Amino acid sequence: MAESNATQVILTDDGIRIINAQNTADNAASGVANLNDPNLMSVIEKQTQAAQYAGLTSQYNVILARAKDASISTTALTTAYTNLSAFMTAILTDTTKASDVNRDTYKSLTGAYNTALSNVQNALNDSFNTDIDNMQSSVSVASQAASSASIVASQATSTGNNASQVASQAASAANQASADYTALSAGVEDGSVVHITTKTVIDAAVIGTAEIADAAITDAKMGNISANHIITGSIDASKVTVAKLDAGNITTGTLSTDRLNVGKLSALSANLGDVTTGSLKGVDIVANTFSTPNGSFTTDANGNVVASNLTIRGVTNLVYNASLLGGSGTNIPGWGISNNGYYSSYTLHDGVPSIGFNASTGSGVWNIFAQSKLYPLNGLTGQPYSASVWFVDDGSEAAMKYQFTLAFFDANGNRLASGYAGNTWNGNPTSQGWAYKTINNIISPSTAVYVAIQYWAYNGTGHALFSSPMLTQTAQSTGYQPDTGNVVSAGEIDGSVINGSTINGTTFNAGDIISSTYNTSRFYPTTITPAGLVATTGFNSMDGLRTEMSAGSFVTKYRAVHSNSNQYEAYDGVFSGDELALNSGFTNGIDMGFQQSVSGNQLTGQVVLSPLNGIHLWGSTQSIHFSGLQMNGTGITMNSYGNILADQGSTWWRVVDFSGKEIANFGTDVAGSNAIKFNRELDIGNFHINTGHTFTSWDKGAIHFAKGGGGAADIYAGAVNYTSLVKSSLLSVKLDVQKADTAYWAQLVNSIDLATYQYKSDDNTSHLRLSSIVDDVNVTKQWQLPDVFISRDENGKLSGVDDSVLLNATLATVQEQQKQIDQLNGHNMELEARLNKLEAKLNG
Repeated sequence: MAESNATQVILTDDGIRIINAQNTADNAASGVANLNDPNLMSVIEKQTQAAQYAGLTSQYNVILARAKDASISTTALTTAYTNLSAFMTAILTDTTKASDVNRDTYKSLTGAYNTALSNVQNALNDSFNTDIDNMQSSVSVASQAASSASIVASQATSTGNNASQVASQAASAANQASADYTALSAGVEDGSVVHITTKTVIDAAVIGTAEIADAAITDAKMGNISANHIITGSIDASKVTVAKLDAGNITTGTLSTDRLNVGKLSALSANLGDVTTGSLKGVDIVANTFSTPNGSFTTDANGNVVASNLTIRGVTNLVYNASLLGGSGTNIPGWGISNNGYYSSYTLHDGVPSIGFNASTGSGVWNIFAQSKLYPLNGLTGQPYSASVWFVDDGSEAAMKYQFTLAFFDANGNRLASGYAGNTWNGNPTSQGWAYKTINNIISPSTAVYVAIQYWAYNGTGHALFSSPMLTQTAQSTGYQPDTGNVVSAGEIDGSVINGSTINGTTFNAGDIISSTYNTSRFYPTTITPAGLVATTGFNSMDGLRTEMSAGSFVTKYRAVHSNSNQYEAYDGVFSGDELALNSGFTNGIDMGFQQSVSGNQLTGQVVLSPLNGIHLWGSTQSIHFSGLQMNGTGITMNSYGNILADQGSTWWRVVDFSGKEIANFGTDVAGSNAIKFNRELDIGNFHINTGHTFTSWDKGAIHFAKGGGGAADIYAGAVNYTSLVKSSLLSVKLDVQKADTAYWAQLVNSIDLATYQYKSDDNTSHLRLSSIVDDVNVTKQWQLPDVFISRDENGKLSGVDDSVLLNATLATVQEQQKQIDQLNGHNMELEARLNKLEAKLNG
């Protein structure tokens, strides 16, 4: 209280706090020496802190009680207070002596408490929209009286130079408080005026007969108030809750009917008579009959309606697929399901399935688990929108919250930060019945492009479900109806034409159910589902055919109806925008419901055409056939391995350049008459064959002609021009090496019949040829050639003269002839010597 006038005050021993303030001042002088040490808490500071801590505790208790009443979490505040209390209790145990203190710890604990306290105060402000500052008025008189000393003492801690002044101010403040206490303790005479100059908390005082002028009583409890003592002024009835009101005590004045809230009119009168003026608004009318004054509209007890002019209007539900048609698991057409949301056909509200949540969000986490399809506003901003939904809680943690949200979105589908409204409520640990939740009169922002509803869960584990959502362009939410606009329940509509209408959320079947023994699934010739699938189906005596078209996909299906085994021939064609897949295979058993997919181990062949991956062939029957200009089997086929297969009548497979010049010709005729021709230089590994009749070794290495099984291969050629002829005659590769009998080989050479001739292929320009003859014509050989000089192929057939043997045999002949020449020369020399001797004698 700020002031008390003309009051008799009897105080209890709550003045102890004032005495504590006096003690603080008394001890301040003796603690000046410690003020300059930041690691010590002086006696003056201790006593000041003791008073302040008492006020803090009182404040904490008040805040704690109000927060609990408002269901606001105080966990962080309690933890911060407990930690600070433990620290301060240890220091303030003895306030007559200075103590060591860790200023960093003290600062950290105080900051944590102030932060937690501020958070709870802000929450209280948000929840109750009241002035939480009044809570702080419960700080004790001692705390307020010593506040100046506390502030100055704190400054003295950091500066030290003003320590004496601090103590003086603390003592002065405490002396004033002590004076107030002394005056009040001595008692106050009736009619006297007492001024209490400091803020005062009267904890347990008894105030007798008193007049409190211009004062505020906060959180006061008054035992009995005699109404006849209220002599002037008025009491605002909105601030008073009257438990029971005896109508007999209302003796004057008028009670306006707009102030009445009567449960049933029968409580007022058994017969209301005629209500001739006014109107009934927002009420349910239950009557046996009903009519307008002129009889233009009447209803009887049987529900028959007679109207001169009747127009039926409905409110369009803007929630696409509000009845959740086609839902399964986490997939509901027209809905975005996430974060453990799911479709439930088990929990129904008036036959309508629901969207459920049965999981944990995590601590302090908001999870959106369902959102309806965005509905375009088409420029209708600034308009009221309302929504409703039915909710059932199957058991959720009490700390958990659920929210039903009406939200507006921008052109990119992002929810506007200020463009939504939510209805939020707490979870209930026990299962509850269905509850009706509404959101009314939400104005669409000027930047809104779409509107939708959302289901949210927060802060815990729970199981709850939402059903029968309704979103309307109205200022007041309405009851649920499917999202098909106005519904006319009048059986079938036959022989009618519907023009210029939009049909939403329905299944369209063209024709009658197909009459076929194979139509076990009761297909119509054409069906359009609410999800946008268009399907056509047909059956005959050989197969079943079906085509399905949906967003981004076109599927054709063929199913055979006859088979010699359990495998029935089947084909699927799928066009999905970025590829065309043609699948061949089988189904396990007859599949007239088109439920099995031709894939996996039921796939025998596949052709895939894609702009991303080209053409893909799989399976032994898959190939690409090029028939050319004729259909008589003269083309080329490329199979799934990439091999090229010629048709029976094919002759060539060619590679031609842009100008039409042939690069390569591959003969493909069955007879093998057409050769393989390369009309450009050809590189094969390290060898280069060009059009200049040249066979080149690119790395300049030797060219070897070898047999596949090892060893050198025979070479057949015409004239061979060479710069050197080398025969491998290494001793290291030879066996059974013996000195040749040159006389024998000379004899063989001399036995050869030489002949001159020309080849049959020679013309008149060819020169005369000379060599030995291999007689492969006559049984009785007419031309002598020892067999050792004859070469045969791998089959033993005569092939020609082995020049290598003949050359060396000729060398042996030369050696043998050289021997004979040497002998003849010796003999000639001997004869010449004898002749010379004879001539000498004759001339002698």
